[in-house]
Amino acid sequence: MMDYIESLNEPQREGVLNTEGPCMLIAGAGSGKTRVLTYRIAHLIQSKGVDPFSIMALTFTNKAAKEMRERIEHVIGSDARNLLMGTFHSVFAKILRSEAHHLGYPNNFTIYDTDDSKSLIRSIVKEMGLDDTVYKQNTVYNRISAAKNRLIGWQAYMSNG
Repeated sequence: MMDYIESLNEPQREGVLNTEGPCMLIAGAGSGKTRVLTYRIAHLIQSKGVDPFSIMALTFTNKAAKEMRERIEHVIGSDARNLLMGTFHSVFAKILRSEAHHLGYPNNFTIYDTDDSKSLIRSIVKEMGLDDTVYKQNTVYNRISAAKNRLIGWQAYMSNG
């Protein structure tokens, strides 16, 4: 059950076994950070009785999330499927979809990246017959982005022109 602990060096073991409160891992590439996080999650579930549904693990890449899930599943079995694990974007998109009704949005909304947004702006300018030298996609995109960052809704934006 705890065989995986034996494979860790002392700093890694400390990161896995220190389960009271937060733990910050600062280490270089290839030093075993993913292994420590993986085993820490496995240890919380197996040895501390933490419900996998109450664990959220966030990574920066899909590859890292997949690798972590596979490693955890190797240690604890199918309970790993109950973890909320993925990239920051995928996990929070999942949360937004499940809670969208609280915000007055449907749960099947689409999230546009920068290129999608600029393409949409270009289509709208063309569809409305506007001059694309006046309504440049980058300028329009940046103005919309600035208003969003200042939490200015479209009604307030329109009234302050």
